[in-house]
Amino acid sequence: MTTAIKVPSNEKCFGTNERKAAPGTSATNALTCFIIAAVLSVSMLEFSLWFPYVLPGMVSAALKTYVPAFYAYDDEQTQFDNTPWTYNTDYLLTIVMSILAIKCITAYSPDNDAQKNRRSLHLRLYSASLLICYAISTLSGAWSHQHFTSIDSMNTTRFRIFWITCVGNVSFASCYMGLIGREVQRHFGVPGAVPMPPWWFWPMYGCYQALACGLGYISFKRPACDIFIAGITQFPSTFYCIGALGFRKWPSSSKKRVVVGKETSFEMVGTMYRLMYYVGFISNAPLLPIYPILVQYTNMTLGAINTFLHCWLMITWGMQGISLIHLCRAISSGEKRLESETNQFKGGPLLFYTVVSAPLLLMAVHKLYLNA
Repeated sequence: MTTAIKVPSNEKCFGTNERKAAPGTSATNALTCFIIAAVLSVSMLEFSLWFPYVLPGMVSAALKTYVPAFYAYDDEQTQFDNTPWTYNTDYLLTIVMSILAIKCITAYSPDNDAQKNRRSLHLRLYSASLLICYAISTLSGAWSHQHFTSIDSMNTTRFRIFWITCVGNVSFASCYMGLIGREVQRHFGVPGAVPMPPWWFWPMYGCYQALACGLGYISFKRPACDIFIAGITQFPSTFYCIGALGFRKWPSSSKKRVVVGKETSFEMVGTMYRLMYYVGFISNAPLLPIYPILVQYTNMTLGAINTFLHCWLMITWGMQGISLIHLCRAISSGEKRLESETNQFKGGPLLFYTVVSAPLLLMAVHKLYLNA
């Protein structure tokens, strides 16, 4: 007999609710979510611009590496690599991410069951969109590295458009990460384990970060730095994705008692793919401190550094893509969950709020200390 879970059909702001909310309550919840999204967007951008300069042992390297530019480059401080190793590995990333995106969108039910395909549609679309964001970013980055070979060419509107496309897609990727986490929570999570905001919450967050990119707030003399700042803004949506799948108890393979062909989507998620999902989403974090070290304290060329970074992204983004394909296929192939579960992890919301708010509180305390 399969173990299943009932997924609430209606959500309120940062929670779940099976009853339809009254119009006044719904408006209040929407306003609350809007305020939270606005505060989170602004504060995370501020945090992203603050964090690289306060990492222990990294202050000197960060000050030399992260020099604001607002898309105005010069011969003295601007470094932008134009070697084949940089742009060819970017093109390779574009190809691989595009293939994974196609695999996600076509992760249909084996028997082409229309109902199951509809159930997995949102996760398939969001997963493919995330990977397409990566593909567009690397394609634009590759073209920029290959064709803008002088400081004068980098100070043109054309370069700015290409580079905003490159970094802006990384910034906006938070939108699809959050929406993926929302779908993962609906299909695999435990009700109440992580907050469940309305669908527009994460698009609003992603649009704000992409707008900040377009206006030059995350532009640096070394354009590669823009990518790392954009990556820091992905912190809330990344943790949301991990929490949606991780804040629950998973049965061991030896304890599963299901009829072959009657497994629920939850029971079809393999341990290896869960690990790939977690590692793939969290493993880009070490690149933030690694980049200034490589630039300032090693003899590696920019081409070699970029190649190393692109290989790292190939692994982590690849793990994201492969694990998301598996989750999409699990929804498309498995039976719908209907019953409730017990003895699940209860501390998800508190842990989520603590982890997301802790770095923001740390920044606030640090700034208050400096101004004291």
